[in-house]
Amino acid sequence: MKQTLFSFLFLLAMITSSCAPQTESPTEPKSIVLADCVLSSPGGQNQVDAKCGSLTVLEDPSNPQGRNIDLNIAVVPAIKRSPEPDPLFVLAGGPGQAITEAFPALSNTLFRIHEERDIVLVDQRGTGKSNPLRCLDPEDETLQDEEAVALLKECPEKLDADLNYYTTDIAMQDLDRVRAALGYSSINLYGVSYGTRAALVYLKLFPERVRSIVLDAVVDPAFIIYRDAAQDGQQALDLFFARCEADEACQSTFPNLKSEFDGVLQRVEENPVELTITHPVTGKPLELEITRTTFTNIIFNTLYVPDLVAVLPLAIHQAYAEENYAPLITQSYLINAGIYDGMFYAVACTEDAPLVSSEEIDRQSAESLFAGNAKTFLEVCAAWPQREPPEVVHAPVSSDVPVLMLSGEADPITPPWHAEQLAQSLDNDLHLIFDNMGHGNSNSQCAAKILDTFVETASISNLETACVEQVQPPPFFVDFSGPQP
Repeated sequence: MKQTLFSFLFLLAMITSSCAPQTESPTEPKSIVLADCVLSSPGGQNQVDAKCGSLTVLEDPSNPQGRNIDLNIAVVPAIKRSPEPDPLFVLAGGPGQAITEAFPALSNTLFRIHEERDIVLVDQRGTGKSNPLRCLDPEDETLQDEEAVALLKECPEKLDADLNYYTTDIAMQDLDRVRAALGYSSINLYGVSYGTRAALVYLKLFPERVRSIVLDAVVDPAFIIYRDAAQDGQQALDLFFARCEADEACQSTFPNLKSEFDGVLQRVEENPVELTITHPVTGKPLELEITRTTFTNIIFNTLYVPDLVAVLPLAIHQAYAEENYAPLITQSYLINAGIYDGMFYAVACTEDAPLVSSEEIDRQSAESLFAGNAKTFLEVCAAWPQREPPEVVHAPVSSDVPVLMLSGEADPITPPWHAEQLAQSLDNDLHLIFDNMGHGNSNSQCAAKILDTFVETASISNLETACVEQVQPPPFFVDFSGPQP
C-alpha cells in the first residue's frame, strides 16, 4: 500500500463563551516535587539535564468533583547559584508540540538566559506526558490520505479526554498554577509560532505576572489557522523565486526555475507519479504517489526552513529534468514537527475552524497554489466537538509589558504582517524582521544575544540589533556537492 504524506504534512499547518471558570484556586497549597531527569529531542540527538515533576489539575477547572489529569513539568535550573527570581517559561508551537521534547533543540539559543534564570517547561495538556492525545500512529507509514482522514474523523470518540477542555485559555490557567506551585511571583515568556498565541492569552489572563515576552513567528490575536495560509504561502514562494533570480549562482545554474516548477506541477497533476525511494531516516523502502497536492505541500513545508530552501532549486530541477523526486521527498522527511495531532485538532477545531468557511478559503486561495489542506481541515473538524471559540483567544491585547517580536520575511505561515498587526495595540514593543528567512528566527548568534539582553533588562531600549541585517539564509546549492564556492 502506498504511503501518504498527509500524516506528516498536515502537522505543519500552522498556525464566544468566556474563559472556563477558575474554580480551582491558584492559592491552593500545592507543590511540585522535582527529581533529576534528562530531556531528549525525538531521536535523542540533543539532551538536557533537568528537574522533572508533575502537577495534578482538574480536566474541567469548573468541576471540583471531576476528573484529574497530570501536567508534566521540567525545570532547567539556572547555572548561577543565586539566580534571578523570574524564570523563563517556554511555550511550544503547533498547536500540539510537547515543549519538553522540543526544548533540547532550543537549549543552545537560550543558554545565556539559562545562566541567570531557571527555564520552566510545561507540556501543554494533550501533549508529551500531560495526558497525550494522538489520533494517528506517527510510525505508521502505510496510510492513504482517505484512510488518515477517516481515522481523524473517528478520533474524538477514541481519545481518553473531554475535548472541550483542551483549549489555549485553559492551558494557560494550567501554566499559572504551575507558576504558583513553583513559587515564582513573576515570569518571562518565550513563545514560538502557536506558542505566541499561548503567551498572548496568558498575558491577557494574568497581566500582573508577566515581566517580558519574546514572540518568535507571531500569531496575532486575529490569526485563524488556514485562513491566510494560501496567500502567505504564495508570497513566500514568490520571494523564493525572486531570490533565486537575483542570485548569480542560482540564476545561471537554474535559469528556467519557475517554468520547470510549473512543468512539474502540470506533470503530476495530469499523471500522478508512483515511485519507491529509500526512507531517509529508517533506510527502508518507501512507496509513494506524488500528486499535485503532495507536491505543493512539500514545497509549502520546505519554505519553513532556510536550510532546506537552499536545496530547493536543485530539487525542483531534478524533479523536472531527471524525473528524480527523491531530493524533494527527502527534505520533507527531514522536518520533524513532533505534533500530538489529537491536541492539534482539539485546539484548532474549537479556536479556528468555526471562524473560517469553505467559501472564504476559496476566495483567499484563488491566486495561490496552497489550498489543498484547508478543505480537509474543515472536513475533519466537522466531526469534532463544536463550541464557540473562547473569547480571550482572539480578543485584542493591549499592554505596556515589554514585547520583542521576531519575524522571517519569507515565512510561509506567519510572515511579518501578523506581528505588525499585533504591534498596533502594544505600547512597548520592538519588531525585528530577518530578510529572506523562514519560520522561527531565534537560532542565530545574533538573535540569541538580543534575546539575552532583552530578558535580562526587560527593556527594548539600547538593544544592539544591527546584526539582524547580517543574518542571511544559506546559499543555494548548485549541485549535490553544495553551494558554488
